[in-house]
Amino acid sequence: MSESPSSNKFLYLIVGILIAAAVGFGIYYFTEGQGGPDKVEISVGEDGIKIDGN
Repeated sequence: MSESPSSNKFLYLIVGILIAAAVGFGIYYFTEGQGGPDKVEISVGEDGIKIDGN
């Protein structure tokens, strides 16, 4: 590549911001996000497999 070092720094900055945003959103989603009831219930019994989509 024939980019200048300052262009590479800017590219690394953009990539770093995107990675930090993705990690932050993931942490928020899995810890503080909507943790409502499960939407699919799967049960296995003598009658077979039952899938209940709420």
